[in-house]
Amino acid sequence: MQTLWFLLTICLVVLASAYDKGIDVSNNNGDIDWQKVKAAGIKFAVAKATEGRNVEDHEFRINFGQIKSNGMQAAAYHYFLGAHPAESQVANVKKVLQLGGFDANNDVLAIDVEERSNEDIPPDAMAEILNDVLVGLNDTYRNIYIYCNAQYWEEKVDWRLFDFSEYKLWIAQYNTDTPQIPSTWRDVGYTWWQYSDRGAVDGIEGKVYLDRKSSNCAVKPCFSSSLLSMIYPSVILV
Repeated sequence: MQTLWFLLTICLVVLASAYDKGIDVSNNNGDIDWQKVKAAGIKFAVAKATEGRNVEDHEFRINFGQIKSNGMQAAAYHYFLGAHPAESQVANVKKVLQLGGFDANNDVLAIDVEERSNEDIPPDAMAEILNDVLVGLNDTYRNIYIYCNAQYWEEKVDWRLFDFSEYKLWIAQYNTDTPQIPSTWRDVGYTWWQYSDRGAVDGIEGKVYLDRKSSNCAVKPCFSSSLLSMIYPSVILV
C-alpha cells in the first residue's frame, strides 16, 4: 500500500507541474513590457498576426520579435473569416509571417475559428473554406493548431466533412476545471487551453487571455483507474 501511495503522489506532483503558462495578445493589449512578462513566469505567448484576407495586426511584428528575443516560445494566430476567399487569407498569412520572422519549421501557427464576423456563414461553408485555408498553409508550416470553443465548433462548423484532427487543438473555455473537448479531438485531447479572458500579468496593462500547455501526462492520465480503485475502493471512475 505504501508503494501505491508513493506512485499516486508522484503522479499528482507531475500533474500539478505539467503545465507551462502562456498568454495570447493582440493590438488590443497595447504596449507590452515583454521582459516583465518573461519574469512573471510566462513560458509561451501567441501574438495575433492577421485577420481575413488583408488585415495585419499592427503590433504583431513588435510582439512576435519581443517574445522570441526574451526566450519564450513564440506563436502567431490568424483570425479566420468564412466570408473571405481561402487563397486570399493564405496569401495574407504567408506575407505577414515572413515579414515578422516566423520560423515555419518550429513556430506554431494557430487558426482562430470563432463567432465574431462569422455569424452568417453556414456550417458547411465554414468547414470547406477553413479546410481550404489549412490545406493552403500546410505545405509551408509544420505546426498548425486550430483555436475554437467546443460548442461553437460542434454547432457552427460542419466538422464531419473533413479530418481536422490532424491539427492540434487549442481549446477555449473559462470557469471550469476541465475543458469540453470537441468531437473532432475526442480521442486526442487538447494541446493548449485558453482558460481565462481576465488574467493579470506583470508587464501588461489591463486584462489578458491566459493559456496553459498540457504535457502528454496532463492530457492523458498517468495512472490507471485500477490503481486508483485499489487506493480508493469507494470511488467509481467512469
